[in-house]
Amino acid sequence: MFHPYVQLKIYNEELVCGPGLVTLLEFLRGTDSMKEACAEMGMSYSKGWKIVNRAERELGYDLLVRQHGGSQGGKCGLTGKGESLITRFRQMEQKVNEQTKAAFEEYFPEYSSQPDPHKRI
Repeated sequence: MFHPYVQLKIYNEELVCGPGLVTLLEFLRGTDSMKEACAEMGMSYSKGWKIVNRAERELGYDLLVRQHGGSQGGKCGLTGKGESLITRFRQMEQKVNEQTKAAFEEYFPEYSSQPDPHKRI
């Protein structure tokens, strides 16, 4: 079962945005907690912050609104630009996948008629 696989990543000098960051932001949207979002992804807390901080530095804007701990505990939520990044990345990812599938069907027609093992029925 042949099928193309493309992973979208955006670089400046170093990685700025990719599926890991976007998935982390999506988990943060649901949990409002970096600790919980990282646990959901099986990622260390420090790595999660490293990914977000690097992206914010490269992009030049905040992805998260941070509320430090205390009696209420810490939490963080997405900024409008963070939400926009998720939306635009997922839309671009979908378009890239559609175009990759079309190119695969054009250049490898003998393999493109096989069912896609990742497609949900």
